[in-house]
Amino acid sequence: MTKQSFPAPVSKWYWFLQILKTIVNMSLIKSVIRLCGYYVVNFVVGKNTAKIGKNTNIHPTVIIREGQNVEIGDNCYFNHNTILTGGHSDGKLIIGNYVQTGPNVGFFVANHYYKDPLVPIKEQGYDENDIIIEDDVWIGANSIITSGVRIGKGAVIGACSVVTRNIPPYSIAAGCPAKIIKSR
Repeated sequence: MTKQSFPAPVSKWYWFLQILKTIVNMSLIKSVIRLCGYYVVNFVVGKNTAKIGKNTNIHPTVIIREGQNVEIGDNCYFNHNTILTGGHSDGKLIIGNYVQTGPNVGFFVANHYYKDPLVPIKEQGYDENDIIIEDDVWIGANSIITSGVRIGKGAVIGACSVVTRNIPPYSIAAGCPAKIIKSR
């Protein structure tokens, strides 16, 4: 009868170190560096180049692109993951006073040209039109405001709306595309 041998038991520390080595590798370090760079470019630089009024609260996860073309009034609040995008050349995002957004709202001043099917859309450039948000506007969560839109004073945009046309003052609009459903 032969004696059967079993491997020596492995300590919990051995497994802990194996998991740690798997998690902490060069790709993780590269990803963290990229994430930090993305944050610096899209929040810190954007916030420093945009014109931002007094007492405006911008959540740290807000992205401000082309900040030199973004103007924000006083006493505004931009919830997490909001994207504030000015134009690549001269299209402006102009936001009045007392404007607030829910989370995940996007303002996009530029649209891609797409008319020539022989040229990749990415290579066709941009069409830019100002977005103007007047005072005391509330924009609900997950909404998108597209190029060339003006939202009038005191308007409310319902959650998950896509605003493609001007919204008159004191209107409540919702849907995709957003339509006026009543007045305040």
